Amino acid sequence: MRRLVAVGLAVAVAGCGPPRTPEPDDGMPVRAAPAAKAGVLASKGAPSAASTAPADVAPAPAGATTPLDTRAIEEASDLAGAVLPDGVFRITRPRGDLKVSLDGFPITPRMGLAGWVAFRPHASGATLVGLMPVAADELQGVVSALANAGLEVTALHGHFVGEEPRVLFVHFDGVGNPVALARGVRDVQEAIVRVRASRPQKAAAEARSNLDAARLDLLLGVRGEHENGVYRVTIPRADPRLAELGATMSPTSWAAFQGSTERAAVAGELILAPSELQPVIHALRQAKIGVVGIHDTSSREGPRLVFVSFWGVGRPDALAAGIRKALDHLPRGG
Repeated sequence: MRRLVAVGLAVAVAGCGPPRTPEPDDGMPVRAAPAAKAGVLASKGAPSAASTAPADVAPAPAGATTPLDTRAIEEASDLAGAVLPDGVFRITRPRGDLKVSLDGFPITPRMGLAGWVAFRPHASGATLVGLMPVAADELQGVVSALANAGLEVTALHGHFVGEEPRVLFVHFDGVGNPVALARGVRDVQEAIVRVRASRPQKAAAEARSNLDAARLDLLLGVRGEHENGVYRVTIPRADPRLAELGATMSPTSWAAFQGSTERAAVAGELILAPSELQPVIHALRQAKIGVVGIHDTSSREGPRLVFVSFWGVGRPDALAAGIRKALDHLPRGG
């Protein structure tokens, strides 16, 4: 089975100027009536007028929850994944094929340049939630691929300000036959590979750090992992309203550090209730950590959450202390 991840990362890279401004139909035109594709449901679980699937993609019976056929999802998406303890099937898509830098630091997958897709059984087959970082010249092809697959784009935003080249983050979700959803994910990967094959970039730089991980653990009040030159912590949100999503489909706050004990960079995202937003912004700015994005993601019914992206450069102790003050405004989970 071929894997598009390998194809995307193996594209030869040899120099690239500033990305051109994408045309509205860049990469792939949007077809009419996308919700009819392979029985994917177009909105909030309601079937489209043309929800009959082809013979090889039969919809799940009404009211039934069938275990996911993960092998079929992998074959349809051309991506490998893993079943997590709560039953969610999750695929991770690092964007190590992009060379992105900001303030003299390389933005690597562990600094936030990684996408993911999660599948969970549903009465209609599966629910899908995903996130994909894309370069500016990939954006319209990716959005077209999602629209053509009947997947809903739920947010579009940046995690950085001033990075080169510009990177945007596309959130999407869907409900329907899991193989049809996975084919939509494959279409997104193919749209990315087409652009990178025609406009390759230089190989991504590696992050290098000599941070004191134990010191950061102490300051943040949570244990992190130091791998590939990046120290990273994840902080699950203790919110009973999110329990039905499953732990690995629920939002998780994170922060990632790289650099030295004298000068480091931190990137991350905090998941907040609306009432927590202003205190968290105040805590970040007191620590001179930049607020670089505020958004929410879901077009479906559920608790409203706000996502705050941040970036800061300074002494790692000061950055970690500022993030800890922001985290103190959040409920913390296991």
